[in-house]
Amino acid sequence: MSSASDSSGRLEVGRVARAHGIQGAVKVALHWPGSDALESAPRVVLGLPSGAEREFEIESLGQGGQKQLIVKFAGVVTRNDAEALRGARVLVERTALPPLGPGEYYLVDLIGARVVGPEGPVGEVVEIAVHPTVDAVLVRTPEGKIVEQPLSAPWLARVDTSAKLIELDSLDGLIV
Repeated sequence: MSSASDSSGRLEVGRVARAHGIQGAVKVALHWPGSDALESAPRVVLGLPSGAEREFEIESLGQGGQKQLIVKFAGVVTRNDAEALRGARVLVERTALPPLGPGEYYLVDLIGARVVGPEGPVGEVVEIAVHPTVDAVLVRTPEGKIVEQPLSAPWLARVDTSAKLIELDSLDGLIV
């Protein structure tokens, strides 16, 4: 499961999966099932598959399944309008989200982070994986191999999002 952050201060919280019904609503597949980011944000930016971006006001939200919400955007009134948004990245301004507490971070901020272990560099975070019991990062090693590292004790020593750095106490948690 992946998310992205962009230089404008926005976080990608999901993607438009498909149209829902005939009145312009869409199903948004969330990157993190428990996310309430869309409840906090009155407006979002959709990064369309064409590369264009459009800002929308959220008119209503509803549950659409375990990892999906049904979203009605202002100005999207027909099924065809909704279908045109299929595949769009759903971006939320960081300022619309609740402030983070000490030691907290958004998982998306780990993408691109260097991962180092006791013996040196392990690789770079290329994706996030959210599992029922633990969050993990997918790391591309210098050899190009993708490995998974749970973000929990006893393996995780420190996360520094401002330095884009994850330090591991042990490599025993790496899933090859």
